[in-house]
Amino acid sequence: MTLAIKIVLAIVIVAALAVSVLRMRKLRRDEQRQRFQRVDRRLLAPPPSPYTPSKGFRLLDSEVPLAARPEPPRPRLEPEHEYVFSEAQLPPIDESALAAARHDARWALSRSAHRSPFSGSGSRVGVILIVAILIIGSIGYYVQHHHSHAPKSATTTTTTVASSSTTTTTVAWPSSFTATATSASAKTASYSVPANKYRVTVSGAAGAVWTVYRMGPNNTLEYQGTVAQGQSYSLAMTGVSQITLGSPRNATVTVGGSSVNFPTPLSAPLTLIFTPSTSAAG
Repeated sequence: MTLAIKIVLAIVIVAALAVSVLRMRKLRRDEQRQRFQRVDRRLLAPPPSPYTPSKGFRLLDSEVPLAARPEPPRPRLEPEHEYVFSEAQLPPIDESALAAARHDARWALSRSAHRSPFSGSGSRVGVILIVAILIIGSIGYYVQHHHSHAPKSATTTTTTVASSSTTTTTVAWPSSFTATATSASAKTASYSVPANKYRVTVSGAAGAVWTVYRMGPNNTLEYQGTVAQGQSYSLAMTGVSQITLGSPRNATVTVGGSSVNFPTPLSAPLTLIFTPSTSAAG
């Protein structure tokens, strides 16, 4: 919500600056237009003539002989050039060009002070964009504020009881498991578990342990790898399972949360065989 407020404030500041700039431009343009309208070109004094003014004239006596004026040279026509001596032979004059030539300085000043057609449309487009940005920011803020205060829907879980006559069998797990049979030559130890489905966890208590999980009548490989020191690996097993430990002295094993006691003397590697009891298997 804080980010949305910052965005809205930034948009408002930008809009205020844009409106101020447009207002100043309009005032300046109106001032220039009024200044040009107040000036009357007819009241302005013409510029000074570039020619030297005449000093006057003097009267001459008729008896004084006049100085002979030299005769100006006659123009000579070049036979190679073509000369036009009649206006009928001139090309037609464009009336629009003559009209443009007849415009005076007042017309030029009025045209220069005329407002460009694009200035008004540009300001309108800027105002429309600012209003659109403000509307979008307000909608985003409202949506974010509404979602942040919307109540979260509660998920209801319905549990259906099938029948009152259904009985729940509670499996009694011992505090620890002791081997029912061992084989020093085969390096195996057999245990009886009270459930057909159980979870076997191997932990590297004193060091790394190479561990192999097998399950089922065909001894299907489920996992094979090293359990690092301080780490553990857990896997859900069904039916008969065999857990092989490469370094049983470094490992601890739990079944369903209950510890497994290793046989003595301890041999390496050691295979732990877990078999569900008759009632659990049935």
